[in-house]
Amino acid sequence: MTNIFIANLDFGITSDDLRATFSQFGEVSYAHVVYDNKTKKSKGYGYVEMENLSEANAAIGALNGMDVNGRVLDVKLATPKDKRPQNMNKPKEKDQDKERFRPKPRTREVKEVKTSERRVLRPRRKRTGEDNE
Repeated sequence: MTNIFIANLDFGITSDDLRATFSQFGEVSYAHVVYDNKTKKSKGYGYVEMENLSEANAAIGALNGMDVNGRVLDVKLATPKDKRPQNMNKPKEKDQDKERFRPKPRTREVKEVKTSERRVLRPRRKRTGEDNE
């Protein structure tokens, strides 16, 4: 059983379309386009399982780089999850993730301020009509 990964799919392509396309090269046991759970729209990639490795390689060679509805397909053998390279940016433990987003406490130096008597400013009094005459 050979698992094939297809990326950059047109959003209108269905699992039946994948099955029909790959069945030209050999027996297809499984074809699936991945959809978003919330929006129910295609994510633009899918998987196909074929029985024979030589037929799968022929399909990959023929379909990789093919232009479908203005999008160039990327077709390759799918690698199992445990054999994929690990992303170095992800924390390995949940505790590290919590520490990374915890805000650091801020420390400020307190400067001494010299206190002196300050003159208090008060609003001016309004002039009465006698002064203007």
